[in-house]
Amino acid sequence: MIAVPVLLASAGTPARAHDPFEITTDAHVSGDRLALHTTMSLLTAARVCFAGAGTGAGARKTIDVPELAALWPALEDCARRFYRVSSGGAALPVLEAHVGATVENDIDIKVATARPARSPLVFDAALLPRLAGRPMAGVVVTATGARTFLGQKVLRPDDAVFEVPITAEAEAPGTPPLPGFRGYLRLGVEHILSGTDHLLFLLGLLVVCRRFRTVAAIVTCFTAAHSVTLALAALNVVTLSGRVVEPLIAATIVFVGLENLLRGDEPRGRWLLAFGFGLVHGLGFAGALAATGLGSAGTSVVGPLVAFNLGVEIGQLAVAAPLLALIWQLRPLPPFARHGARATSLIVLVVGLVWLVQRLLK
Repeated sequence: MIAVPVLLASAGTPARAHDPFEITTDAHVSGDRLALHTTMSLLTAARVCFAGAGTGAGARKTIDVPELAALWPALEDCARRFYRVSSGGAALPVLEAHVGATVENDIDIKVATARPARSPLVFDAALLPRLAGRPMAGVVVTATGARTFLGQKVLRPDDAVFEVPITAEAEAPGTPPLPGFRGYLRLGVEHILSGTDHLLFLLGLLVVCRRFRTVAAIVTCFTAAHSVTLALAALNVVTLSGRVVEPLIAATIVFVGLENLLRGDEPRGRWLLAFGFGLVHGLGFAGALAATGLGSAGTSVVGPLVAFNLGVEIGQLAVAAPLLALIWQLRPLPPFARHGARATSLIVLVVGLVWLVQRLLK
């Protein structure tokens, strides 16, 4: 049995640390078929499925809910063509495709192909190139087998193919282990390094800091906070839809950028702000852990949680340490002393506003 969660990042959203995705696909091999369950926003469906050529519906900028009934045939055709799936070099034929709508008025697509029998299993996001030209458009692909983490790759419009090795171990149910400590550690590092929104938020917090004590307090509080909510979300104690979490994360970036501009260097009580907003960011990290099958078959979640969170902190420090060193080297320069922090904060504010609007309109 192989499970392949495929997360397609928001076309206009550079941030991919969590689940700010306009399209989400879960691919699962079971029995005699491969089942792909995809949801995508109406805006993304318009961009991907109705680019003009081959859709039979002409180009369009968006889809309104009253139009859905008339567009089901075109959407079903798009569903059949979005992925080209092959096994051992042979294309897997689409056996059936069904299109519906979720309660949130997203497009809900279920496609089944023949079961892959040979390695590699290849997912080619054939329609992803239609998002070319949109900043940082991409797909985060996470593949797992039966209690086995197979790999992860970020797809781009110019690199839209992901190969999953099908091994005897991956197909044998219940025998292979989940990723070890180092596997979860690496996943945490990779996850945070691809999380532009998280890193931009951290930059906004630190760019106005002048003392090491302030930096240490902010980083410690932020780490403690997102560790708590990451654990609670991974254990299913706290669950919150990505459609709520992702706009909230963008809003934290907006708030920090605005506070920097209004209050200047080292605003008082920033450690408390870092803790409160860290709780929000921690909710966004749970998706990557869930995709690996964390806690399946009664396995312990403590070790993976520690390893993943440690990986997040290593990745965070790998970015923050040289960034802070650069900022403190530039501070003595008069132009940077006068304008550097404010200019950086303005960029943080503007980018955060763009992400906030995009996520609210999804």
